[in-house]
Amino acid sequence: MELTDTSLVVVLGLLAAGVFALIVAGLPRRGTPVVRALVRGVQAVLLNVLVVALAGAALNDQYLFYSSWADLFGSRSPSVQVHHGGTTPEVVTAAVRGPGFRNEKTPAVLPALPQPGSRLQTYTVADRHSNSGGQVLVYLPVGYDPRSSRSYPVILGLHGFPGGPRSFLHLNFLSTVDTLTAEHRLAPSIVVVPRIDTPAGLDTECVNGGPGQPQTDTWLARDVPAWTVRHFRVQHSRTGWATLGYSYGAWCAASLTMRHPDVFGAAVVLLGYFRPDFTPAYDPLTPESGRGYDLIAMARNDPPPVAMWVLTSREDSLSYPTSSKFLSVARSPLDVTGNVLAHGGHRDAVLTPYVPAALSWLAQTLPGFRA
Repeated sequence: MELTDTSLVVVLGLLAAGVFALIVAGLPRRGTPVVRALVRGVQAVLLNVLVVALAGAALNDQYLFYSSWADLFGSRSPSVQVHHGGTTPEVVTAAVRGPGFRNEKTPAVLPALPQPGSRLQTYTVADRHSNSGGQVLVYLPVGYDPRSSRSYPVILGLHGFPGGPRSFLHLNFLSTVDTLTAEHRLAPSIVVVPRIDTPAGLDTECVNGGPGQPQTDTWLARDVPAWTVRHFRVQHSRTGWATLGYSYGAWCAASLTMRHPDVFGAAVVLLGYFRPDFTPAYDPLTPESGRGYDLIAMARNDPPPVAMWVLTSREDSLSYPTSSKFLSVARSPLDVTGNVLAHGGHRDAVLTPYVPAALSWLAQTLPGFRA
């Protein structure tokens, strides 16, 4: 029986119900009081183990954290790297449509940091162009001085769902940025981590809804970059801005970068997907507006000049189906490096070993991130 078989949930449920019935009925009734007490204790422990296993199997059936028994017990997955589309020089030198940062200026005197002396700053960012807004965390490089004229590249960090900016901090993204920076393999960078399920708990898929609905795409691609320029010493070029996300945040990273190549030059897509995956409670797209978020069709028919580093697993039923299609149709000037794992479910432990390689790729791809 495979770990991902629905029958596993059924079997565990039946076993748990059977042990529960034995305990309620007081069976078996034979034996000395000591033996019966020992049997009851074993039954109670077994019931707890079965209930925990049942809960884990049910959650895994829904979210595919582990894709197989080998995956559950820590088997490492070999990967295959593929390349499709254009080249890095094409991405860097391409002319793109859109305003980019032409209309944004960094003031001579920046606003004071809300937490002076801390590398992690917390803000609430209101919208300028959209019907969205929310919490934004900003992680500053070592030695950042707002009085200096030095400008820094920016990584827009995008969390998963359910989750929030703090869940992004719990993974190894920031520690890897610090390590690569200390080793002079990545330029000192500012990491901006906005809340993308805004209002909190809503799976927006980072799209613009209809009138009165969140305009998350505009907030992330226009409002947050403009706000960042007005508050920090950052580069004003698409070759100094990149997105990085995992799962839901990886979809958002891919969507924002491909739809707004005038702002973002590259994306790191970790176990993401390439068409929006809404929950039943919220789907604001019409058939017409949804076409603008079909990144597979965009990669085939109108590829933008951006670079992408994609990690997926053949056993990840959320990520792999659209990722494999995206990799197969990508063409120049879109530059895609794909890393396809043979095994691995949809969970943090699968992606974290590949974060250093992804950030090293970013440093080698966009001039703004080169040490």
